[in-house]
Amino acid sequence: MNATRPAFLNRQWLAIVAITVLACGVLVILALGAVPPSLMRSLITNELSGASDRPVEIGALSRDSFFSYSPAITVHDLRIGQPAWAGKADFVKVEAMSARINVFDIIAGRTSLDNVTIDGLDISLVRGEDGRTNWERGGRGENALQFADLIITNSRFSFKDEKRDLALAGTIQVNAKKGVRLTASGTFLNSKADFRFAGPAFTGNDPDSDYPFTFSLRSPALDLAGTGKMAGGLNLAQFNAALSARAPTLKNLDKVIEAGLFGTQPIDLHATVRHQKKDWYVDELNGSIGQSRLSAKASILKRDGRTKIDATIHAIRLDFDDLADDEGLARAAAEKRRTGPRVLPNTRINLSKMGPTDGQIDFIIDRLISRRESVFRSLKGKLTLDNRIIKISNLVAGMKSGQLTGTVRLDHRSGAPKLSTDLTLAGASISDLIGDDDIISAKMRGRIKLSGSGDTIRTALEKANGKATMVASGGSVRATAAHVLGQNLGGALEKIIDDPKARVPLRCLVVNFSANNGVLTPSPVAVDTAVSIGRAEGNIMLDGEKISLIMRGGAKGKSALHIVDPIRISGSLNAPAVSVAGLGLARKAQKPSLGDVITVAAKSVGSALGIGKDDKQDAAFIRKPKSLNCAALIADAMQ
Repeated sequence: MNATRPAFLNRQWLAIVAITVLACGVLVILALGAVPPSLMRSLITNELSGASDRPVEIGALSRDSFFSYSPAITVHDLRIGQPAWAGKADFVKVEAMSARINVFDIIAGRTSLDNVTIDGLDISLVRGEDGRTNWERGGRGENALQFADLIITNSRFSFKDEKRDLALAGTIQVNAKKGVRLTASGTFLNSKADFRFAGPAFTGNDPDSDYPFTFSLRSPALDLAGTGKMAGGLNLAQFNAALSARAPTLKNLDKVIEAGLFGTQPIDLHATVRHQKKDWYVDELNGSIGQSRLSAKASILKRDGRTKIDATIHAIRLDFDDLADDEGLARAAAEKRRTGPRVLPNTRINLSKMGPTDGQIDFIIDRLISRRESVFRSLKGKLTLDNRIIKISNLVAGMKSGQLTGTVRLDHRSGAPKLSTDLTLAGASISDLIGDDDIISAKMRGRIKLSGSGDTIRTALEKANGKATMVASGGSVRATAAHVLGQNLGGALEKIIDDPKARVPLRCLVVNFSANNGVLTPSPVAVDTAVSIGRAEGNIMLDGEKISLIMRGGAKGKSALHIVDPIRISGSLNAPAVSVAGLGLARKAQKPSLGDVITVAAKSVGSALGIGKDDKQDAAFIRKPKSLNCAALIADAMQ
């Protein structure tokens, strides 16, 4: 027989169940407020082990009251081990550490500590040559703990950074009266170093409010100091600061900031910077590198595993030698002694260590200065980096007269760096280019389109293909030189006697070389004056910068005595030697002897009488030559 339970009994059972659940909940909540120290010890050990990824030992643990949901817990004899790669010493040792914790925060997975007091702390910070650190949580750089209040007494720290070649050891002091004080001494780049850090106390401050700080690293290798604010106490992921740096070389500063900078002459720089998580912003930078003075601003962003740079650099004056340290200048001097003076720069263009960097840098150099004579006076342009391709566009190099414009491109995506240039010369005085306007005076135009591959500019151009052109129309030539160009001894002697300073018009000068694997050949090289015409043959070897050219010419007018021997140009690009029609080597302050002139005259007389060698190629120039089609030659060369 089925019986139906009365309705009041159903209600009674429901009430009993509810009361039981409520009672259990109350007991659980009460139990949470009275968690025994032994259980808390396990919880804290597990939390610290998970935060540091290494062994943790706690000698003892106590709480300030039997019942509380936010008890003050004191840990005695805490030891946290180092990762295996960092050595055998402990990472952290603490004699006593107390903090007030919230039980419900721990249940929710939050580790928030208040009223932290540490006594007898000894912490050993280590950074390996590969960049690994022993203080980052799980290698991800996350802060293991956050806290609002902190007091530290009787404590020390050591910091060994093998990548920066920096080792420090000193004391830590944190209290309400003096705030945060870190004082340490040690070495930086094998030089004695002192470190200081100061900030206000944490007690009573909002942990998310701005936290002002000052710091300094003083050493003969680097004097670095700064004043700034963090976005919260000890929040190194977000801060702004005004910095100053003095060092024998920019490379020493790079040891600290790790931006991929290079060796230079001594620096004195001042900057305002911001750091926001992975990104850096240089809002203003001013200072000097050697004799050079510059200002700049930049943003360096980290996106998708790549570094993106956007920068502007303005130099009031710049000496490129300042962008090399003493060691680099010594190497360059030794290379110069080994190879002799060179025109082609040996600047390294291998980007194998550049890394995943993109972006653009606008640069303006008002005044170029140099320890050696140079025709260049200013420089500006835009440098872009895109997947291991560097391009300098809108390039304008101001010269003593005229300017050089165009683009330079460097491709390092595979194999050896590939250099290509497309440069145009305009308005340059030939006297500025060759250092003497006594022989020829004219305004030059030019085009340089060369490409090659190599680790330096020099090695790339030593294998270059393309063309190099300079042309001029109008101007003048010293009359004696023009007659020698036409191999007209009679005309040259006449001008030497009658008017040695006389000049004749220059119709055109075309210096057009085609380049094939670093060998420049005339295509053509020709000169047309009012009294003569000349053409060159031979080559210039960029590998070694060796010149081997012969200039043969003819007179437009009467030529009683024809100079048999042509003009020979030999030597190097840096110091060319010209043998002027058999009169010996013509260099500055060197003139042919009377015996040389008599020898040339004898050869000319012999040639006129049919005595001597029969050079058919020379004979072709005895006849009156036709003027060059200067407009067509120049147009073709400048294409």
